[in-house]
Amino acid sequence: MNRFRAIEGLRGVLAWAVVFSHLVYFSNIYTHGFGALISHLGRPAVLIFVIVSGFVITHAIVERPELYRSYLTRRFMRIFPLFAITSAIGYFACDVQVLTLARVAYSDDSDFDFVPLVNFVPLVNGIASSNHQNLWLHILAHLTMMHGAISDGALPFSAYAFNIPAWSISLEWQFYVIAPLVLMIVIRHKFLIPAAIVLAVIEGALGAGLFGHFYQPSFLPAAATYFAIGIACRLIYPSIAGSTRYPIGIAALIIIMLLPISGVPIASVLVWMLVYLGLIVGREGSSASFFVQVHRRLWENPVILYFGSRSYSIYLTHILTITLCHFVWIRLKPLAGPLETFVALSIMTVPVTMTAAELLYRSVERPGIALGSRIAQWLNQPLVPRMGALQDILIRKVATSPDAN
Repeated sequence: MNRFRAIEGLRGVLAWAVVFSHLVYFSNIYTHGFGALISHLGRPAVLIFVIVSGFVITHAIVERPELYRSYLTRRFMRIFPLFAITSAIGYFACDVQVLTLARVAYSDDSDFDFVPLVNFVPLVNGIASSNHQNLWLHILAHLTMMHGAISDGALPFSAYAFNIPAWSISLEWQFYVIAPLVLMIVIRHKFLIPAAIVLAVIEGALGAGLFGHFYQPSFLPAAATYFAIGIACRLIYPSIAGSTRYPIGIAALIIIMLLPISGVPIASVLVWMLVYLGLIVGREGSSASFFVQVHRRLWENPVILYFGSRSYSIYLTHILTITLCHFVWIRLKPLAGPLETFVALSIMTVPVTMTAAELLYRSVERPGIALGSRIAQWLNQPLVPRMGALQDILIRKVATSPDAN
């Protein structure tokens, strides 16, 4: 199956964008100078991750047809093992965050916000408190990876519990579950209009607050537009990649069509379309063009590709490593100001995150992928041959047992 190396590199850049946006928040410089610019990288980066998922999952389903049970097993084992381990560690890390943030010199700063209208320290305290008070409900929600689909009113801080960035992992899983059905509807054009109407009604109800309050677009209908962008880009890719005379014009047309859609950050769309345009132009024999050369050096260089291969581990571990580094830093210099804290945390967090990501990639993420692949291959086999193989094993055991003689 064809792999898009530029998308792998994009993932690496996005992961670090999220890391540094959270470093800005922990350091309380998100309203000051360059901190304000960095703080705005996080949300668009996550939304590009969502677009990429729409593209990649569509590509996987189209290029490698398999039974639903094997497909879902493969996707589950791709994300759950690392998600489970970092969630378990995150349960304790939340308590460390509370202790650390209570001691920073800027804890009483009125600008110390994490999301609009929510003060950072009470937010972290609320998450830690809910982790303890609703522990078993959070565990159940996380075991199903549906915690992001539960409103704050039904289960306080459900999407943020244990490990704050993992709200998007729930969103991904919700998409994985229904992606084959969505593609079947889109490709075959059956029930397309009724499905669009149902989605529009659900999105309207969500916007009206009928599903409750969500801190992030962690409930699938809230992020449907971004998944749809990725799906559409993959479905039209074979028709325009390397064969059209006007790939730039087509990319511009897609952007123009997306601009009127409310709530879609233009930064997310522009970055994605830049990468997508490179995939279109560089597919067939155009590697000599200046744009393709720059595109490949930017998104496919070895360093960026390395980060991309570890992007999932970087993404899920970075809050945990920031917490550890922040805990150490406050004890070394309890009166440190925001800018000093940001610089120190950046210097400490980057190598610690990379070390943790590498270890978890090798010991958890990659073995989980391999195990999922083996289980999926077994599940993808017809039932009758599997039963025949089981009978052969039983016959051999009987034939070689002492009682058989």
